[in-house]
Amino acid sequence: MEKLLIVDMQKGFMNEKNKFLIDRIKKLFSKPFDKFYATKFVNKKESPFVIFLNWENLMTKSEQEFAVELPNDVTILEKTSYSLESGGVNQFNKTDKVYLCGTDYDACVLAIAYQLFDKGIKPYILIDYVGSASKNPLDKEQFIKLCKRNFGEDSIIKNF
Repeated sequence: MEKLLIVDMQKGFMNEKNKFLIDRIKKLFSKPFDKFYATKFVNKKESPFVIFLNWENLMTKSEQEFAVELPNDVTILEKTSYSLESGGVNQFNKTDKVYLCGTDYDACVLAIAYQLFDKGIKPYILIDYVGSASKNPLDKEQFIKLCKRNFGEDSIIKNF
């Protein structure tokens, strides 16, 4: 099955650097995917983000709302870390072709790609549909090299 996984497209993550993703990702909903998934990050007071990074965003319902209108048949995968919770990653299996889009490519998208790979599922990153809200994101060309090295030359999909 071909599955689209939309990573953390929530209002609390959107800024001038990645808001272009909203309109781009909407266009993916007309593509012939068998299933749509979207991660929803929920930060908590006891999280490593608060404890180690002093980052207290994404704690309110308004920040957690999706910035993009999702398809009606989307499955929401709530998470409290960079990667998917065990229930979320178990939505995918080795016969699936999982395409990743969303934000932040140098954090959550990358963490989920590693997690899928470790489960025996090759991740495919839709490079024109990922962005970063970070003040100092990993250079996108370096990110592409990293993904090709770790997931295979065909893991980066351009012009989808």
